Amino acid sequence: MPLRPLLALLLLAAVAVTTPSAQAQATPVDRPAELRDGTCSGLGDVVAPLANLVITEGDLQGQTSATPVEQSGTVVQFAIVDFLVADHAVVVRESPQDSMVVACGDVGGAMNPDGTLAVGMLGINGSGLSGVAYFTPIDTFDNTLVTILLVDDSQPVTVSVADDGGTGEVVTDVIEESAGAVKDVTTTTEASTTPS
Repeated sequence: MPLRPLLALLLLAAVAVTTPSAQAQATPVDRPAELRDGTCSGLGDVVAPLANLVITEGDLQGQTSATPVEQSGTVVQFAIVDFLVADHAVVVRESPQDSMVVACGDVGGAMNPDGTLAVGMLGINGSGLSGVAYFTPIDTFDNTLVTILLVDDSQPVTVSVADDGGTGEVVTDVIEESAGAVKDVTTTTEASTTPS
């Protein structure tokens, strides 16, 4: 699968339950990232520092309800296989002043046919962040572009409405978050139909 469609699918999966307001787009972000020895449950030394995650500044294009994405891209002088022969993790910290880890992903998984690797990133310490770290081989596979894409999924309410595909029912799924607890409320309503 080509790189762009795969990244789009992974990002959509990560943000499927969120719809933050456009106001969040203006919130400044500066989160340090690192590749480290070990796992998310037992982090070791820094192997390679990565570019800080930011939200791209500039004039908003397209829909104002678009989900803001924290992102960074860094070329490291390691091949992807170097990160797979021993335990490694991708770490994102709160800020340059706060070393608390807010997202982490253990490096591993099935390699894509084009030599890339996608790693899921999960929020830590109640950050509400999740996303993907994407490893792309470059320079005849000697170096690697590490791209991190995170979204904040801690927004309070999301409502989605879907037709059930022909049974005459409309399913409304409301997800509410209150004091850190997520409540999923699903209602089914019979749609009005006229006999043919």
